[in-house]
Amino acid sequence: MPRNSGKKQHIPQHVHHGKVQRDMRIDNVRGFLIILVVIGHFLLPFAEADTRLIDGLIYIIYIFHMPCFVMISGYYAKNVYKGGRFRWGKIVQMIWLYFVYESVIFITEGMAYGFTSRFPDYLHESGAPWYLLSLSIWYMTLPLFQRFRGKKSSVPVTILMFIGVVFLRYFIHMDCLFAMDRTLAFLPFFYLGFFSSQQNLDSYIMSRFKKPVDIIAVITLIIVLCFTKNHLLKYNLVVYGADYKRYSADMYNYIWLMNLIWYALALAVSLGFIGAMLNRRMAIISGLGRNTLQIYFLHRPIRDILMYYGFYERLDPFSRLDVLFLVVFSIILSIVLGAGFISDIFKRLRMVFDPLLEKHGAL
Repeated sequence: MPRNSGKKQHIPQHVHHGKVQRDMRIDNVRGFLIILVVIGHFLLPFAEADTRLIDGLIYIIYIFHMPCFVMISGYYAKNVYKGGRFRWGKIVQMIWLYFVYESVIFITEGMAYGFTSRFPDYLHESGAPWYLLSLSIWYMTLPLFQRFRGKKSSVPVTILMFIGVVFLRYFIHMDCLFAMDRTLAFLPFFYLGFFSSQQNLDSYIMSRFKKPVDIIAVITLIIVLCFTKNHLLKYNLVVYGADYKRYSADMYNYIWLMNLIWYALALAVSLGFIGAMLNRRMAIISGLGRNTLQIYFLHRPIRDILMYYGFYERLDPFSRLDVLFLVVFSIILSIVLGAGFISDIFKRLRMVFDPLLEKHGAL
């Protein structure tokens, strides 16, 4: 690992030989987050019903779950460096997984919604595979900002990223080309995680700021649950990191303010969520946190196939019992998809190019 400073205190804890050791608290966060991802995606087909409960649940999840997930991905992105060397093979792995996922989703979405083309469009993505594509692009940018990690200068750099991205998006309108709308929107959260260390997290949890942040997080979630349907729904695109040109003309002059407010609230809820986690193994949840890839990869095709076979036609979005069933079903499905035997399959899938990459020193 390259030396970022001559001072020992700038070397992040839990980093040894270029690799970030797993943090049980982070695994627990990832476990809960992947469950929220599955619940959110299984609720989305009911979004058009426009009920207070469904809208509230969807946007409680969407206001923070991806910013929090991206932060954690940034935190573990330190592993892209090994002995000071950038392992570009990690990018190859992400792009490979993206192509596989995009191909699978093309088939299952075609079954559920109807095919709109003969072949997958690998250059434009706004559905579930966007995350793998964005992750590969974020990895590509790491050499530009690696020198700030572990230094005090990372704080103003991160702040400038949040503010700069808000206004840069007025000038960059690539929409879903290379998932660039979301890649750009979530990039500051990625670097917030990348610049952070276990020591930073521990310091925050022990600081006087934690309690006010927790209060803001709880108030935010209550407001989203209670007022999304009647007052907040017209601003819903902000939590998706959508391209500014997708907003209505009357919103265009103050999109920057909406974006900044979302960033602040998403950060508060994410920090509150992380701070509430226990730094010890939480049975099933910790296991799910280590197996998020397979759950993320499989739940969307399963949802699409269920839609194709009329699963949602048997449910009533206006029935609270049916909505509760869908939430419980999503939780159980997450647990099943996190099973160990599936992990072995995805390990082999991820490592398809590893022999070639290792030969060229990319891993």
